[in-house]
Parts: sequence; structure tokens; C-alpha cells
Amino acid sequence: MKRYISIIVIILTLCVSCKYRTNSNCTENPSEKRLESYIDACDKNGLSASILVAKDGKILYSGGVGQRNKTENLPVTEETIFTTGSLTKQFTATAILKLQEEDKLSVNDSIYKFFEDVPKDKQNITIHQLLTHTSGIVGNLGYGVDFVPISKEKFLSEVYNAPLDFEPGKQFSYSNVGYSMLAMIIEKVTQTDYETYLQKNLFQKAGMKHTGYLSPKWDTTQIAHGYKCGEDWGTHLIKWQADSNQISWHLKGNGGILSNPSDLYKWYMALKANKIISKKSFEQLTFPYVKENESGDSHYSYGWTIMNSDRNTKIIAHNGSNGVFYADFIQLPEENTVIIYMTNELRYDTQIVAWEIEQLLFKKNYTPVVPKMKSIKHANTDVTNKQLEIIHQFVALILTDEEHIDDFINEHVASKERERRFKMWIKDMQKEFMGYRLKHILEYGDMSYDIVLKSKDGKVVDLTPCFDLQFNESNKIVAFGW
Repeated sequence: MKRYISIIVIILTLCVSCKYRTNSNCTENPSEKRLESYIDACDKNGLSASILVAKDGKILYSGGVGQRNKTENLPVTEETIFTTGSLTKQFTATAILKLQEEDKLSVNDSIYKFFEDVPKDKQNITIHQLLTHTSGIVGNLGYGVDFVPISKEKFLSEVYNAPLDFEPGKQFSYSNVGYSMLAMIIEKVTQTDYETYLQKNLFQKAGMKHTGYLSPKWDTTQIAHGYKCGEDWGTHLIKWQADSNQISWHLKGNGGILSNPSDLYKWYMALKANKIISKKSFEQLTFPYVKENESGDSHYSYGWTIMNSDRNTKIIAHNGSNGVFYADFIQLPEENTVIIYMTNELRYDTQIVAWEIEQLLFKKNYTPVVPKMKSIKHANTDVTNKQLEIIHQFVALILTDEEHIDDFINEHVASKERERRFKMWIKDMQKEFMGYRLKHILEYGDMSYDIVLKSKDGKVVDLTPCFDLQFNESNKIVAFGW
């Protein structure tokens, strides 16, 4: 009798273990094993990220790889906090629809109803147009200004004085500024701070305790540091605290809310269950209103992008990034699947991890791309191969004000469509970084490189300029940015 009791206890123990281990080998599901295998390969190649994948109401994977703080050797876990970037826009859009349900506004309202002294050319812009990036309002009031303090009055003054990019309602052009104005509308209507409203009316209802700007009682050791070109960029919270615990209007409402995949999964489940907004409002939130590009293969809704998979199933998705952190939130409603991915070290291939997971889940023979994050450092005089030689030519264009831009582009840039943008990019850098010098080049295993410069006064700070270049097998530049 004792022997049978022991066997039962062992079986029960195994069942309990399987129930609570979201990243386990307790299942024989081939997709789950392939998923774990892929994430393990990403881990071995240096990826730093937190990932949650769920299908048919079951979490297939929830966990972290890499480090949230390299200095203190702290790993990424399920609890690690990242910035959501522009995933913030879905919270702003949901709040607007919730207020519409309460008859406190309508998406068809014009902005002059909420703002004073709106110039004539902008008076007829509607909330709907702000939500769908069709207002014609400028996209940003400068770059690298997320943590630069600006009053609401000065922010609006700059928006009003900036010419429209196009007649409202006629085109699509992504506008962070538009979503900051939506946050202002939320504050105007509710007479409450934007984050306070979100916490009470959205996050708490979803059971989210680890999402927000400044309101949550953050465990600061769990907040991921961002890394760019090997440099510690720091955290959003540190930068906000340096700004007297204020969220700049350059960021508020359009980006920067902190969270983790576990909390975002609660958000996903709450939206599905209509705990936040009604089914009708959710349909309005995710309706494909406007083409994002000429091909029409994706449409923008309210804080989400709508497209079809290669299986012709609906995708509701959005990403977010500040050039250091990156996040992807992918819903596949017809296939009852969600993929949430957040990393603190943005590079070319770290942007595709969530989509590689989407492919491997539905294609048995698909081989996903593994980001290669481990780099070799080259000194500024080290030219060991053709690609490094081209990089040194590129750096010379920037730092010595050479005028051979066209020759360089004709010889080394792969895409004719991107030549104009590349030329503008180099000219902008020539203006900004004249007098800087090359610190080092980081070479990765995927034919991509980071170029790190040193400032004029010789100091290396967390915002040391860093440029990314990626080559194809013919040694042509196929991607660039910083």
C-alpha cells in the first residue's frame, strides 16, 4: 500500500511541476520544443530579452535570456521591466475609446473643442485623425528629445507654428506628436493626470501591477538597462528622476511606458474578455482604417497595425523602440496566439525575433534567424577585410567632410531606392560629428557592424554616437541607421 501511495505522490508532484513551469519540457508539443530550442540558441548567441508566447489559452513560453544589468551581472527574468516604446499608443487609444463609451468625447470631435487658440489650418483635425496618424501634424518636435523637459504650452505652441505635412485626412504619416495631444485631451476631459487615469481605469482593471511611468513602486533592480554599441544607456526611470520625476510631453502618451511581457499578457487577456472596453469598442480599436504604405499590405487602426499573415489570417500588431530598447506585441486572433517580446539591446536581427517565432509556430520546417549579438572589437586602425575597409571609408566621409558621397554610394550601397536617404543621412552626420574621432568598430557574426565615435573633448558618455551598417554577401550595404 505504501508503494502505491509513493507512486501517486510522484505523479502528483510531476503534474504540479508541469502546471507551474511555463518554460518546461513536460509537454510533447513539437512547436513548444522548437520554440524553446530557438530561444536557447538566441541565448547562446547573446540575445538579451524577455519573451512570452501563448496559444489556445496556454502559455508555451514565458521567461528571459541574457542580462538586464551587465555591470551587476543580473539576468533577465519574467519580472524584468522594459520600456514598451510605442506600444504606449494602444493604451492611449483604448483610453480615448473608454471615454467615448462614457459619452465624454467622440472620435469625430475636432481638436478645437479641447484646445485654445488652435490655428485655422488645424482646427478641423479630429481625434480620429490623431489616432490614425492622418492629421498632417508633424511627427516629432526634434529627435533625441524624449527626456527634454517641455511645458504643455510650449509644446502646443511649437505644434501650432509648424506647418502641416499634408491636408488632414488625406495621407498617413506616423506622428508621435499626435498621440501626445491625445494624452492632453484625456487630461482635459478627465481633469486627471494621464498616467493616473490609465492606472485606475485600464491597468488596475487588467490586474497589471508592473506597468506605468512613475506610479508603480518599482523594484529598480528589476528595470533593464539599455545597451547600445556596448555602452550602458541607463534606464528610463533614472532619466525621469534626473528630470524632477517628470515625463516630458515629447514622450507622454506616445511612448515610454514601462512594463514586462507578463503584464502585457494580462492586458491582452483583459481586452479579449472586454474587461476594459466593450466588444464594439475593441472592434473600433482594431479596424483597418488607413493604408500605411502604397502597397496596402498593412493598415493602421487606433494604436495598432492590422495585416494578414502568409496564411491569410489576421494579425493585430505594433512595435516600439527608442533606438536602444525594442518591443513587439503580436496578436493572431483567428489562431488564438499572442507573442510578446522585449529587448534592451536593439540591433538589426533583434527586431525580427517575435516574427521568427510566429513563423516557426506555424511552419514545421521553418529555420528561424538567430540574432548574433557577440562582437569582436576592432581598433580604429584595424582594417582586416573588405567590409572593414568600406567602413573606414564611410567614417572618413563623416569625420573629414569629404565630398565623395556620390562615389561612395554608387560603389557600396545595394539599394538604389535608399540612395537618397543614405546621402541625406551622411550629410546630417557631417554637420553633427565634425571633429569627432573613431573609437572602435564592433563586428558581429551576421555581417553587421556598430561604429562608435568619441566626442570632441575626448569623453565617452552613454550617448556616444553609434552607427549601424549591415552588408550582404557581395559586400554591399543593405541596411543602416543609428
